[in-house]
Amino acid sequence: MNKFPLILVLALYTLFTACNNPQKKVVIQGDQVTDSVVIITEMIAEDSLNARLFSQRAAHYLSRGNIDPAFRDIQTAIKLSPEDPFSFILLSDIYAVLGQNDNSIASLKKAIRLNPASEIPYLKLAEIYLILNDAATAINYTNEAISINRQNPEPYYVKAVCLLENHDTLQAITNLRISANLDSTNYMTFMQLGAIFTHRNDTLSKKYFKEALKNKPDDERALYYLGMFYQEHGQPSEAIEMFSKITTLYPNNKRAFYNLGYLYLVEFEDFENAKAMFEKAVAISPGYVEAVYNLGRTKEAMGDYNGARELYWKSLELLPNYPLAVQGLNRLDDIQIRNKK
Repeated sequence: MNKFPLILVLALYTLFTACNNPQKKVVIQGDQVTDSVVIITEMIAEDSLNARLFSQRAAHYLSRGNIDPAFRDIQTAIKLSPEDPFSFILLSDIYAVLGQNDNSIASLKKAIRLNPASEIPYLKLAEIYLILNDAATAINYTNEAISINRQNPEPYYVKAVCLLENHDTLQAITNLRISANLDSTNYMTFMQLGAIFTHRNDTLSKKYFKEALKNKPDDERALYYLGMFYQEHGQPSEAIEMFSKITTLYPNNKRAFYNLGYLYLVEFEDFENAKAMFEKAVAISPGYVEAVYNLGRTKEAMGDYNGARELYWKSLELLPNYPLAVQGLNRLDDIQIRNKK
């Protein structure tokens, strides 16, 4: 059975780790951004028995990918204050980065024993079990998190992703909508809803991609999916607007150039613009066989049969027996035979 094509499922771990870490701050003084680690280090020099300072510095080290000093600091924090659940939550993050899932889980369970009224460790456990492909256990932990705090949008989002893994699309939609109602600024919630309704060929997908763009107006993926919606629903001018914006903001997006070429070729028969767009896609990715073929198809439409033939052969070099290229060569042979008569 094919699984639903989720959008960046594994990214949710990083997303919610960042959201749940209240210690990640940058101190701004005038026009200068002061290094938080330096500031906390100075504070530790004055108060070396303050466990929370060590955990704060560990969080900053972790956010920068400095795992060894982060691990040392969090161990010091736990020695100084072994009953602080936050330290064990941060320790679990470090273990997760190291790929030590068993230790990460154990740290989170310790945090729960220290503070069973916090939903954060339950949510993080759900994320870990989701990454471990144990959606059922992950759902149980999201339910625990929801029972503690029904106003937190994150457990509903994670639960929705788990439900998609279990092919329960209807319940996933329900939980995503709850999450969206609680937090209308979470871009990924709307992207997931857009992806679901795209998969179902439901025009509601447009609404959700537009909601995503309200939060990230220049987001590459949301612009692309909205452009694809317009392209597939008979709105070529709107599609061109979306793909053109992408190529302006992200000039290395080969697919946006390809889609522009396709629209100019098929919808408008604007062969000059189509040729220019396909050439840009091929320049970005010379092995992009669909773009190479359609550049040939455009040249064929323009009457440049030699140029088209060369590109069809190039397509076959990239993808042997590529049926469209074979058909293109056959068309050119037929044209050549007719012209000789």
